[in-house]
Amino acid sequence: MKRLKMIKSLHICLRLPIIVFDENLEIIEEYRSNRTTVLFSDYENILHDALESHELFNFISGELNDMFLLYNFENFHILFGPFKCNYINKTFFNKDMKKLKVSPRDQELLYTYLEELPLFSTSELRDILIMVHYFFSGEIKDLMTDKVHFDAKKYSTEITDQRIEYLISQNFDSNMYLYLYEHKILDYVRAGDVNKLRDMVFKLSNGVVPAVTGDSLRSEKNYSIVVFEKLSQTGIELGMDIITAYSSRDLFIKKTELSTTLDEILQVRDAAIVYYTNEVNEVSSKHLSPLITSIVQYINTNMYRPLKVKELAHQFNISESKLRSLFKAELGSTVQDFITDRKISEAKLMLKSNVTTNEVAYTLGFADASHFSRVFKKLVGQTPKQYQQTATLLD
Repeated sequence: MKRLKMIKSLHICLRLPIIVFDENLEIIEEYRSNRTTVLFSDYENILHDALESHELFNFISGELNDMFLLYNFENFHILFGPFKCNYINKTFFNKDMKKLKVSPRDQELLYTYLEELPLFSTSELRDILIMVHYFFSGEIKDLMTDKVHFDAKKYSTEITDQRIEYLISQNFDSNMYLYLYEHKILDYVRAGDVNKLRDMVFKLSNGVVPAVTGDSLRSEKNYSIVVFEKLSQTGIELGMDIITAYSSRDLFIKKTELSTTLDEILQVRDAAIVYYTNEVNEVSSKHLSPLITSIVQYINTNMYRPLKVKELAHQFNISESKLRSLFKAELGSTVQDFITDRKISEAKLMLKSNVTTNEVAYTLGFADASHFSRVFKKLVGQTPKQYQQTATLLD
Protein backbone atom coordinates (compact mmCIF):
# COMPACT_ATOMS: atom_id res chain seq x y z
CA MET A 1 0.00 0.00 0.00
CA LYS A 2 2.97 2.33 0.54
CA ARG A 3 3.70 2.31 -3.16
CA LEU A 4 0.08 3.09 -3.96
CA LYS A 5 0.31 6.17 -1.76
CA MET A 6 3.34 7.33 -3.76
CA ILE A 7 1.63 7.09 -7.16
CA LYS A 8 1.05 10.84 -7.11
CA SER A 9 4.79 11.26 -7.72
CA LEU A 10 4.48 9.18 -10.88
CA HIS A 11 1.57 11.36 -11.97
CA ILE A 12 3.66 14.50 -11.47
CA CYS A 13 6.71 13.08 -13.29
CA LEU A 14 4.85 11.61 -16.24
CA ARG A 15 2.19 14.33 -16.40
CA LEU A 16 -0.35 11.63 -17.16
CA PRO A 17 -3.70 10.91 -15.54
CA ILE A 18 -3.45 7.85 -13.31
CA ILE A 19 -6.43 5.87 -12.03
CA VAL A 20 -6.13 3.05 -9.50
CA PHE A 21 -8.78 0.30 -9.57
CA ASP A 22 -9.35 -2.52 -7.13
CA GLU A 23 -9.93 -6.11 -8.27
CA ASN A 24 -13.63 -5.34 -8.85
CA LEU A 25 -12.71 -2.37 -11.09
CA GLU A 26 -13.93 0.11 -8.51
CA ILE A 27 -11.94 3.34 -8.59
CA ILE A 28 -10.05 3.82 -5.34
CA GLU A 29 -7.84 6.74 -6.36
CA GLU A 30 -7.50 9.22 -9.23
CA TYR A 31 -4.71 11.63 -10.07
CA ARG A 32 -5.43 14.41 -12.54
CA SER A 33 -4.50 18.02 -13.08
CA ASN A 34 -5.27 20.90 -15.42
CA ARG A 35 -2.36 19.66 -17.57
CA THR A 36 -4.04 16.30 -18.18
CA THR A 37 -7.18 15.45 -20.09
CA VAL A 38 -9.58 12.55 -19.69
CA LEU A 39 -12.57 12.32 -22.00
CA PHE A 40 -14.56 9.25 -21.10
CA SER A 41 -15.06 6.83 -18.22
CA ASP A 42 -16.19 3.50 -19.72
CA TYR A 43 -13.27 1.82 -17.98
CA GLU A 44 -14.83 -1.61 -17.69
CA ASN A 45 -15.04 -1.79 -21.49
CA ILE A 46 -11.52 -0.38 -21.93
CA LEU A 47 -9.92 -2.82 -19.49
CA HIS A 48 -11.91 -5.97 -20.27
CA ASP A 49 -9.70 -7.57 -22.95
CA ALA A 50 -6.47 -6.49 -21.25
CA LEU A 51 -7.46 -8.11 -17.95
CA GLU A 52 -8.52 -11.28 -19.76
CA SER A 53 -4.92 -11.72 -20.92
CA HIS A 54 -3.64 -11.88 -17.29
CA GLU A 55 -0.45 -10.09 -18.33
CA LEU A 56 1.54 -7.86 -15.98
CA PHE A 57 1.02 -4.93 -18.35
CA ASN A 58 -0.89 -4.00 -21.50
CA PHE A 59 -0.93 -1.09 -23.91
CA ILE A 60 -4.54 -0.37 -24.78
CA SER A 61 -5.82 1.52 -27.81
CA GLY A 62 -8.98 3.59 -27.34
CA GLU A 63 -11.67 4.20 -29.92
CA LEU A 64 -10.09 7.50 -30.95
CA ASN A 65 -6.54 6.09 -31.22
CA ASP A 66 -5.80 7.48 -27.78
CA MET A 67 -3.61 5.12 -25.77
CA PHE A 68 -3.43 3.78 -22.21
CA LEU A 69 -0.92 1.74 -20.22
CA LEU A 70 -2.38 -0.76 -17.75
CA TYR A 71 -0.04 -2.09 -15.06
CA ASN A 72 -1.21 -4.73 -12.60
CA PHE A 73 0.19 -4.62 -9.06
CA GLU A 74 -0.94 -7.17 -6.48
CA ASN A 75 -4.77 -6.93 -6.57
CA PHE A 76 -4.77 -3.45 -8.07
CA HIS A 77 -4.97 -2.25 -11.67
CA ILE A 78 -3.22 1.04 -12.42
CA LEU A 79 -4.26 2.83 -15.61
CA PHE A 80 -1.97 5.49 -17.11
CA GLY A 81 -3.34 7.79 -19.80
CA PRO A 82 -4.72 8.81 -22.14
CA PHE A 83 -1.78 9.74 -24.36
CA LYS A 84 -1.02 9.38 -28.06
CA CYS A 85 1.71 7.70 -30.12
CA ASN A 86 1.06 9.43 -33.41
CA TYR A 87 0.51 12.92 -34.75
CA ILE A 88 -3.16 13.55 -35.44
CA ASN A 89 -3.91 14.01 -39.12
CA LYS A 90 -7.06 16.11 -39.33
CA THR A 91 -8.02 14.77 -42.76
CA PHE A 92 -8.00 11.17 -41.52
CA PHE A 93 -9.68 12.23 -38.30
CA ASN A 94 -12.54 14.01 -40.09
CA LYS A 95 -13.09 11.00 -42.36
CA ASP A 96 -13.37 8.72 -39.34
CA MET A 97 -15.75 11.10 -37.58
CA LYS A 98 -17.89 11.33 -40.69
CA LYS A 99 -18.21 7.54 -40.79
CA LEU A 100 -19.29 7.60 -37.14
CA LYS A 101 -21.78 10.42 -37.91
CA VAL A 102 -20.31 12.72 -35.27
CA SER A 103 -21.60 16.30 -35.40
CA PRO A 104 -19.16 19.07 -36.53
CA ARG A 105 -19.24 20.62 -33.05
CA ASP A 106 -18.36 17.33 -31.34
CA GLN A 107 -15.68 16.69 -33.96
CA GLU A 108 -13.91 19.88 -32.96
CA LEU A 109 -14.12 18.96 -29.28
CA LEU A 110 -12.71 15.49 -29.93
CA TYR A 111 -9.96 16.83 -32.17
CA THR A 112 -8.95 19.37 -29.51
CA TYR A 113 -8.90 16.57 -26.95
CA LEU A 114 -6.56 14.45 -29.10
CA GLU A 115 -4.33 17.41 -29.97
CA GLU A 116 -3.78 18.18 -26.30
CA LEU A 117 -2.80 14.62 -25.33
CA PRO A 118 0.91 14.09 -24.56
CA LEU A 119 2.81 12.49 -27.44
CA PHE A 120 5.20 9.57 -26.82
CA SER A 121 7.13 7.50 -29.32
CA THR A 122 6.98 3.73 -28.89
CA SER A 123 10.58 3.78 -27.65
CA GLU A 124 9.63 6.33 -24.99
CA LEU A 125 6.73 4.09 -23.95
CA ARG A 126 9.22 1.30 -23.40
CA ASP A 127 11.19 3.61 -21.08
CA ILE A 128 8.02 4.64 -19.25
CA LEU A 129 7.16 0.98 -18.71
CA ILE A 130 10.66 0.34 -17.34
CA MET A 131 10.20 3.21 -14.87
CA VAL A 132 6.70 2.10 -13.83
CA HIS A 133 7.89 -1.47 -13.29
CA TYR A 134 10.85 -0.24 -11.24
CA PHE A 135 8.50 1.94 -9.17
CA PHE A 136 6.36 -1.03 -8.13
CA SER A 137 8.87 -3.91 -8.12
CA GLY A 138 12.28 -2.33 -7.52
CA GLU A 139 13.51 -4.25 -10.59
CA ILE A 140 15.11 -2.53 -13.60
CA LYS A 141 13.91 -4.61 -16.51
CA ASP A 142 12.51 -4.26 -19.99
CA LEU A 143 9.35 -6.35 -19.63
CA MET A 144 9.10 -6.87 -23.36
CA THR A 145 12.41 -8.74 -23.52
CA ASP A 146 11.11 -11.95 -21.92
CA LYS A 147 8.54 -12.44 -24.66
CA VAL A 148 10.86 -11.51 -27.49
CA HIS A 149 13.15 -14.56 -27.38
CA PHE A 150 10.23 -16.95 -26.91
CA ASP A 151 8.50 -15.42 -29.93
CA ALA A 152 11.69 -15.58 -32.00
CA LYS A 153 11.98 -19.33 -31.36
CA LYS A 154 8.31 -19.87 -32.15
CA TYR A 155 8.49 -17.90 -35.39
CA SER A 156 11.66 -19.74 -36.41
CA THR A 157 9.71 -23.01 -36.42
CA GLU A 158 6.87 -21.51 -38.46
CA ILE A 159 9.31 -19.98 -40.94
CA THR A 160 10.91 -23.38 -41.56
CA ASP A 161 7.50 -24.93 -42.23
CA GLN A 162 6.37 -22.15 -44.57
CA ARG A 163 9.59 -21.15 -46.36
CA ILE A 164 8.56 -22.70 -49.70
CA GLU A 165 5.39 -20.57 -49.88
CA TYR A 166 6.82 -17.12 -49.17
CA LEU A 167 8.71 -15.61 -52.09
CA ILE A 168 6.94 -12.28 -52.61
CA SER A 169 9.02 -9.11 -52.56
CA GLN A 170 7.90 -5.75 -51.11
CA ASN A 171 9.62 -2.39 -50.88
CA PHE A 172 9.06 0.50 -48.49
CA ASP A 173 10.91 3.69 -47.80
CA SER A 174 11.48 5.84 -44.68
CA ASN A 175 12.73 9.30 -43.76
CA MET A 176 16.28 10.13 -42.77
CA TYR A 177 15.76 9.85 -39.01
CA LEU A 178 14.31 6.39 -39.31
CA TYR A 179 17.13 5.55 -41.72
CA LEU A 180 19.73 6.36 -39.07
CA TYR A 181 17.82 4.46 -36.38
CA GLU A 182 17.43 1.40 -38.60
CA HIS A 183 21.14 1.38 -39.34
CA LYS A 184 21.86 1.17 -35.61
CA ILE A 185 19.69 -1.95 -35.48
CA LEU A 186 21.33 -3.40 -38.59
CA ASP A 187 24.80 -2.86 -37.11
CA TYR A 188 23.85 -5.14 -34.22
CA VAL A 189 22.29 -7.67 -36.57
CA ARG A 190 25.46 -7.72 -38.67
CA ALA A 191 27.45 -8.38 -35.50
CA GLY A 192 25.31 -11.49 -34.96
CA ASP A 193 25.55 -11.02 -31.20
CA VAL A 194 22.22 -11.56 -29.42
CA ASN A 195 23.59 -10.27 -26.10
CA LYS A 196 24.59 -6.97 -27.67
CA LEU A 197 21.21 -6.83 -29.36
CA ARG A 198 19.42 -7.35 -26.04
CA ASP A 199 21.34 -4.40 -24.59
CA MET A 200 20.46 -2.32 -27.63
CA VAL A 201 16.73 -3.05 -27.35
CA PHE A 202 16.91 -2.15 -23.65
CA LYS A 203 19.02 1.02 -23.93
CA LEU A 204 18.29 2.56 -27.33
CA SER A 205 16.03 5.58 -27.12
CA ASN A 206 15.39 6.57 -30.71
CA GLY A 207 12.35 8.75 -30.19
CA VAL A 208 10.73 7.57 -33.41
CA VAL A 209 7.14 8.63 -34.03
CA PRO A 210 6.29 7.31 -37.51
CA ALA A 211 3.73 9.79 -38.85
CA VAL A 212 2.48 7.72 -41.77
CA THR A 213 -1.28 7.73 -41.15
CA GLY A 214 -3.69 9.09 -38.61
CA ASP A 215 -3.99 5.65 -37.07
CA SER A 216 -1.40 4.80 -34.37
CA LEU A 217 -1.52 1.04 -34.87
CA ARG A 218 -1.45 1.35 -38.65
CA SER A 219 1.59 3.62 -38.51
CA GLU A 220 3.46 1.19 -36.26
CA LYS A 221 2.56 -1.71 -38.53
CA ASN A 222 3.83 0.18 -41.56
CA TYR A 223 7.07 1.00 -39.79
CA SER A 224 7.53 -2.64 -38.74
CA ILE A 225 7.22 -3.65 -42.40
CA VAL A 226 10.04 -1.22 -43.23
CA VAL A 227 12.21 -2.82 -40.54
CA PHE A 228 11.41 -6.37 -41.74
CA GLU A 229 12.39 -5.48 -45.30
CA LYS A 230 15.71 -4.02 -44.18
CA LEU A 231 16.42 -6.97 -41.88
CA SER A 232 15.78 -9.51 -44.65
CA GLN A 233 17.96 -7.63 -47.12
CA THR A 234 20.77 -7.35 -44.56
CA GLY A 235 20.48 -11.06 -43.82
CA ILE A 236 20.79 -11.89 -47.52
CA GLU A 237 23.82 -9.60 -47.91
CA LEU A 238 25.51 -11.44 -45.03
CA GLY A 239 24.87 -14.90 -46.46
CA MET A 240 21.44 -15.84 -45.10
CA ASP A 241 19.48 -18.20 -47.33
CA ILE A 242 17.36 -16.05 -49.67
CA ILE A 243 14.22 -18.17 -49.41
CA THR A 244 14.44 -18.19 -45.61
CA ALA A 245 15.05 -14.43 -45.53
CA TYR A 246 12.01 -13.65 -47.68
CA SER A 247 9.71 -16.25 -46.11
CA SER A 248 10.59 -15.03 -42.61
CA ARG A 249 10.04 -11.42 -43.64
CA ASP A 250 6.60 -12.24 -44.99
CA LEU A 251 5.66 -14.26 -41.90
CA PHE A 252 6.62 -11.35 -39.65
CA ILE A 253 4.50 -9.04 -41.83
CA LYS A 254 1.59 -11.44 -41.49
CA LYS A 255 1.99 -11.61 -37.69
CA THR A 256 2.14 -7.82 -37.54
CA GLU A 257 -1.02 -7.39 -39.62
CA LEU A 258 -2.83 -9.79 -37.28
CA SER A 259 -1.71 -7.84 -34.20
CA THR A 260 -4.43 -5.78 -32.53
CA THR A 261 -2.48 -3.95 -29.82
CA LEU A 262 0.63 -1.81 -29.66
CA ASP A 263 2.58 -4.22 -27.47
CA GLU A 264 1.82 -7.13 -29.84
CA ILE A 265 3.24 -5.12 -32.75
CA LEU A 266 6.39 -4.27 -30.78
CA GLN A 267 6.79 -7.89 -29.69
CA VAL A 268 6.75 -9.13 -33.29
CA ARG A 269 9.20 -6.39 -34.34
CA ASP A 270 11.65 -7.21 -31.55
CA ALA A 271 11.29 -10.96 -32.18
CA ALA A 272 12.16 -10.35 -35.85
CA ILE A 273 15.32 -8.46 -34.88
CA VAL A 274 16.43 -11.30 -32.59
CA TYR A 275 15.54 -13.94 -35.19
CA TYR A 276 17.62 -12.32 -37.95
CA THR A 277 20.49 -11.74 -35.53
CA ASN A 278 20.51 -15.45 -34.67
CA GLU A 279 20.40 -16.39 -38.35
CA VAL A 280 23.25 -14.03 -39.24
CA ASN A 281 25.26 -15.36 -36.29
CA GLU A 282 24.81 -18.91 -37.56
CA VAL A 283 25.90 -17.95 -41.09
CA SER A 284 28.86 -15.92 -39.81
CA SER A 285 30.09 -18.81 -37.70
CA LYS A 286 30.83 -20.73 -40.91
CA HIS A 287 33.41 -18.08 -41.93
CA LEU A 288 32.62 -18.36 -45.63
CA SER A 289 34.32 -16.08 -48.12
CA PRO A 290 32.14 -13.61 -50.07
CA LEU A 291 32.61 -15.69 -53.24
CA ILE A 292 31.46 -18.97 -51.67
CA THR A 293 28.62 -17.15 -49.91
CA SER A 294 27.42 -15.86 -53.28
CA ILE A 295 27.71 -19.29 -54.86
CA VAL A 296 25.74 -20.86 -52.00
CA GLN A 297 23.04 -18.20 -52.48
CA TYR A 298 22.94 -19.03 -56.18
CA ILE A 299 22.53 -22.72 -55.41
CA ASN A 300 19.76 -22.01 -52.90
CA THR A 301 17.75 -20.01 -55.42
CA ASN A 302 18.29 -22.44 -58.30
CA MET A 303 17.94 -25.79 -56.58
CA TYR A 304 14.60 -26.41 -58.28
CA ARG A 305 16.37 -27.46 -61.48
CA PRO A 306 19.47 -29.53 -62.35
CA LEU A 307 22.71 -27.74 -61.39
CA LYS A 308 26.19 -28.63 -62.60
CA VAL A 309 29.69 -27.54 -61.55
CA LYS A 310 30.32 -26.24 -65.07
CA GLU A 311 27.38 -23.82 -64.84
CA LEU A 312 28.49 -22.48 -61.44
CA ALA A 313 32.07 -21.99 -62.60
CA HIS A 314 30.89 -20.12 -65.69
CA GLN A 315 28.42 -18.02 -63.68
CA PHE A 316 31.13 -16.86 -61.26
CA ASN A 317 33.96 -16.69 -63.79
CA ILE A 318 36.30 -19.19 -62.13
CA SER A 319 37.66 -22.55 -63.23
CA GLU A 320 35.91 -25.77 -62.22
CA SER A 321 39.02 -26.98 -60.40
CA LYS A 322 39.24 -23.72 -58.42
CA LEU A 323 35.55 -23.97 -57.53
CA ARG A 324 35.97 -27.54 -56.30
CA SER A 325 39.00 -26.69 -54.16
CA LEU A 326 37.30 -23.66 -52.58
CA PHE A 327 34.20 -25.71 -51.71
CA LYS A 328 36.29 -28.46 -50.19
CA ALA A 329 38.35 -25.96 -48.15
CA GLU A 330 35.47 -23.85 -46.85
CA LEU A 331 32.54 -26.28 -46.67
CA GLY A 332 34.34 -29.63 -46.41
CA SER A 333 32.22 -30.95 -49.25
CA THR A 334 32.27 -31.44 -52.99
CA VAL A 335 30.11 -29.05 -54.99
CA GLN A 336 27.76 -31.79 -56.17
CA ASP A 337 27.41 -33.28 -52.68
CA PHE A 338 26.53 -29.82 -51.33
CA ILE A 339 23.87 -29.34 -54.03
CA THR A 340 22.43 -32.78 -53.32
CA ASP A 341 22.37 -32.15 -49.55
CA ARG A 342 20.51 -28.87 -50.10
CA LYS A 343 17.97 -30.59 -52.34
CA ILE A 344 17.42 -33.36 -49.78
CA SER A 345 16.97 -30.78 -46.98
CA GLU A 346 14.35 -29.07 -49.10
CA ALA A 347 12.77 -32.42 -49.93
CA LYS A 348 12.33 -33.17 -46.21
CA LEU A 349 10.39 -29.94 -45.73
CA MET A 350 8.16 -30.74 -48.70
CA LEU A 351 7.54 -34.31 -47.55
CA LYS A 352 6.55 -33.03 -44.10
CA SER A 353 3.99 -30.86 -45.87
CA ASN A 354 2.53 -34.02 -47.49
CA VAL A 355 3.86 -33.28 -50.97
CA THR A 356 4.00 -36.51 -52.98
CA THR A 357 7.30 -38.16 -53.90
CA ASN A 358 6.66 -37.54 -57.60
CA GLU A 359 6.00 -33.84 -57.00
CA VAL A 360 9.14 -33.48 -54.87
CA ALA A 361 11.29 -35.20 -57.49
CA TYR A 362 9.89 -33.01 -60.27
CA THR A 363 10.12 -29.77 -58.26
CA LEU A 364 13.74 -30.33 -57.21
CA GLY A 365 14.99 -31.26 -60.69
CA PHE A 366 15.69 -34.98 -60.23
CA ALA A 367 15.59 -37.20 -63.31
CA ASP A 368 12.53 -39.06 -62.01
CA ALA A 369 10.91 -40.31 -58.77
CA SER A 370 13.05 -43.47 -58.73
CA HIS A 371 16.28 -41.49 -58.95
CA PHE A 372 15.09 -39.17 -56.16
CA SER A 373 14.10 -42.12 -53.96
CA ARG A 374 17.49 -43.80 -54.37
CA VAL A 375 19.40 -40.59 -53.51
CA PHE A 376 17.08 -39.85 -50.57
CA LYS A 377 17.42 -43.33 -49.05
CA LYS A 378 21.19 -43.26 -49.45
CA LEU A 379 21.49 -39.99 -47.49
CA VAL A 380 18.61 -40.30 -45.02
CA GLY A 381 18.43 -44.05 -44.47
CA GLN A 382 14.71 -44.17 -45.30
CA THR A 383 12.67 -44.01 -48.46
CA PRO A 384 10.78 -40.74 -48.98
CA LYS A 385 7.52 -42.52 -48.14
CA GLN A 386 8.93 -43.96 -44.90
CA TYR A 387 10.30 -40.56 -43.93
CA GLN A 388 6.96 -38.92 -44.64
CA GLN A 389 5.09 -41.46 -42.50
CA THR A 390 7.59 -41.09 -39.62
CA ALA A 391 7.41 -37.29 -39.77
CA THR A 392 3.59 -37.45 -39.69
CA LEU A 393 3.65 -39.71 -36.60
CA LEU A 394 6.09 -37.39 -34.80
CA ASP A 395 3.88 -34.38 -35.56
